[in-house]
Amino acid sequence: MRRPVALAIVTAAYVLAAWLVAPGFFDGLAPAAPYHWVSPPTDLKSSNQAPSGGRATIGVQNGAAEAGHLYTTDQQAAVTYPSQSFAVPPAATQLTLQVQPVATYPPLGGITPAGNVYQVSVSTRIISPVVITLRYGSQQVGPPSTIFAAETPTSGWRTLGSVNSTVPYTVSASTQTLGYFVVGFPATSSTAPPASSGGGPPVAVLVAVAAAALVVLAGVPFLLARRQAETDSGSGSEPEPGPAPAPRTGQNLGGSRRRQRRRRR
Repeated sequence: MRRPVALAIVTAAYVLAAWLVAPGFFDGLAPAAPYHWVSPPTDLKSSNQAPSGGRATIGVQNGAAEAGHLYTTDQQAAVTYPSQSFAVPPAATQLTLQVQPVATYPPLGGITPAGNVYQVSVSTRIISPVVITLRYGSQQVGPPSTIFAAETPTSGWRTLGSVNSTVPYTVSASTQTLGYFVVGFPATSSTAPPASSGGGPPVAVLVAVAAAALVVLAGVPFLLARRQAETDSGSGSEPEPGPAPAPRTGQNLGGSRRRQRRRRR
């Protein structure tokens, strides 16, 4: 019994350690391709490659914009748009959607970026939410879980949160406005909680769950030892007395002697 318990404890500890190591083994086994920075960190300037943009032509059918996806060439940014996401001007036969990494954007304030700032624009106006997906390149304080948006060069940044993303090392968010987008950490957080591709549980919750599991597993050997001791003490006790023997029927010899005396007379 000791070997399975020890294996369970080691497994629980490994799961906790894997969650705490960014980005966690749930994000995929293959290493990520090098990130292409607009302004690379000092130690990456010599090997950095310029990021790329993307452009898509959106068809119009029966007066409505068609659905589709737009990816940058290096696949660091993407836009997923359902049908009728964009207004169609009269007599328009197609629309143009663009995604570009930019070096000029609204001041980030205290936001800590984990990747490039991208500008998303369309030749018309957006009328229905689309999904923005950004890949992150920095994990110095843990995998990010938030996308921020600013509509114009003078607008303030607001958080879009995130939605589930199945692509490793990326964060996705829904938005009904276009403009500037960046993946990163809020201004008020000095560290960011690691998450799975869709935004996983906070580290504090994972630590509490793992600690509770370890406490329970650690108590199993003591319970087994106590049960074994109770079993051993029960086997050495004296056997319970059996049923008492039935009393023997007394014999009245006096009556038979009187009969014999009477017969002799």
